Amino acid sequence: MTIASLSAIIDSPVARVHDILLDAPELPDWNPAFVRVEGPARATTGVEYRLDAIRGLHGTLTYTRIDSDTITISWQVPGLSETGQWQLSPQPVRQQTRVTHTVERHGPLAALLGHALDTLPRLRLERLAERTAVPPPADGQPVQERHADTGTTP
Repeated sequence: MTIASLSAIIDSPVARVHDILLDAPELPDWNPAFVRVEGPARATTGVEYRLDAIRGLHGTLTYTRIDSDTITISWQVPGLSETGQWQLSPQPVRQQTRVTHTVERHGPLAALLGHALDTLPRLRLERLAERTAVPPPADGQPVQERHADTGTTP
């Protein structure tokens, strides 16, 4: 088992960060581990999503906790299981949120990828912050289209 955690201040209100974390099919747009997440647009605790991860790995993703201040997502691919927790707290400065991201990994791949975990929370927090800067679509369509065959963006 390996664990890493980091906090950052994001220039966005808690509600916006919360909404982004619960938009499961859009996770690959800012989470570097995911290529595709298939399932309902709005996350619900216990619903299993089909997951395509980097390096051609396939597995499942499940939200195990959804509260106003904590979201926990667990995902598994062969050789690796990860639980990522996102703790959100509004800041005294208007429109800011302190986000603490904790990652816990298990399995043979966790041991092989141990060094990458040192920078993973920072990378995810930076990409989440970038994602919050993109205004939500007015028409309900994804902010950015993804190529169905490769999972890459145009």
